[in-house]
Amino acid sequence: MLSIAFGQSKYYIDNLSENVKRGLREKLRRGEWPGWAPVGYLNDYKQHTIYPDPGKAPFVKKMFELYSTGKYSLESIRKEVNLLGLSGAKGKPVCKAHVAKMLRNPIYYGVFKYKGELHEASHPPLISKKLFDQVQEVLDNRHRPRKPMEVKYTFTGLMRCSYCGCSITAEKQKGYIYYHCTKKRGICSNKKFLREEAVSNT
Repeated sequence: MLSIAFGQSKYYIDNLSENVKRGLREKLRRGEWPGWAPVGYLNDYKQHTIYPDPGKAPFVKKMFELYSTGKYSLESIRKEVNLLGLSGAKGKPVCKAHVAKMLRNPIYYGVFKYKGELHEASHPPLISKKLFDQVQEVLDNRHRPRKPMEVKYTFTGLMRCSYCGCSITAEKQKGYIYYHCTKKRGICSNKKFLREEAVSNT
């Protein structure tokens, strides 16, 4: 009898789990966000969807518009939206990590990601796809490592070593610029370093 009772319980739980999954798939098919509303939206429990939060949605849109200009860092945009009055779900000011997450979230232009898959949303978007793409470009450029600026010296490329014929390069040491052989062809007997002032006077 105990075995039969356990079997019936498992059957009930399996059916319940399948019904929940089926309901979730149907919800996603209709484009309904299946979780807690992100900042800028509110949950509509009767319609089982989300809608723009009249108190926060304008600030979220303003955040995207400001960041798309490329004139703000994540920290400065965080300060800006906090001054405007944007707060998180619990009424606390949004942190830098939260701002970065919001700027990457496609739900604000009408598409949401659930378990790695994108779904067309049925809720009204707060921003356009074009504005979202502009923000992603700014974010990507800020995270891309910058190439160090190449220092150019006055006489590089104009002279060659009189000993081996290699080009002359320059480096800065203790505030002075020194020219010397690059020694690209191997060992060079010229071990002299010439200061830029001496080159200018010749």
